[in-house]
Amino acid sequence: MAESRGRFELDFVRHGARTTLARQFVSYPFHLTRPFRLDPDIPSLLTLYQQSSSGGLYRGERLSCRFRVAAGAAAHITTQAATIVHDCQGQPARQNTAIRVESGGFLAYAPDPLVLFPGAFLAAGLEASLADDAVLFLCDAFSMHDPRAEGRCFDRLSSDVVIRDRGGRLAVRDCFQLVGDALRDRASPMGRWQVMASYLILGPSSRLPSQADLQSSHVEGGSIIGVSALPNAAGWGIRCLAADAIAARKASDRLFSLCCQAVFGHSPMPRRK
Repeated sequence: MAESRGRFELDFVRHGARTTLARQFVSYPFHLTRPFRLDPDIPSLLTLYQQSSSGGLYRGERLSCRFRVAAGAAAHITTQAATIVHDCQGQPARQNTAIRVESGGFLAYAPDPLVLFPGAFLAAGLEASLADDAVLFLCDAFSMHDPRAEGRCFDRLSSDVVIRDRGGRLAVRDCFQLVGDALRDRASPMGRWQVMASYLILGPSSRLPSQADLQSSHVEGGSIIGVSALPNAAGWGIRCLAADAIAARKASDRLFSLCCQAVFGHSPMPRRK
């Protein structure tokens, strides 16, 4: 089967009090509508919705994303909905993301969760380079679903996240590989929880929320959160288990809001989806 390739590339720059989209390159299956200015109290923050024209991720796809945030610019990139990963029949879909955030910049990259269908096989990689005073908020979440309710599971999911400083030195590496069969029975480490999410909040401590505030972002009865300090004083690492998509969205929104409050002194407006 021939591989399908898609690119989603965005450059953000600061003009006066506002961030603007300076360059974009978007090819199938990605789609991009206009950017939105949703926060009157945070004029520098530009929000974009990364969309798909194909209905999910499929076997053999090789997708790449590249985001550059120039000095002082601020961007929030999310998706319009969850992304389905379809049966890959042993041939993985691959998505690689490259991020660069320059001095004083802010980027929140928070796509909605992946939904892993039976046979789904995704290999994801992300590498980011950050200036010393830049802030980066990353979200990576997934759930599982069998449309026929027959107890079938995804094939595998792998993720490799590498964070470097502007000098190229490794600050953080967070990687895992999950095999679907390991999550099939009641001994699954996810237990009753339906959504698993990982967050990295990176930057200088003076521009980040406190550990106590982050820990309080769970949804009572709907999610649990663990917060750990990252190596090399890089920021915070967070794991979250949520009972359903609604609780997962609430927890993610609370974490994003805390980041904006710490960086800009204001909470963001709700994002409609």
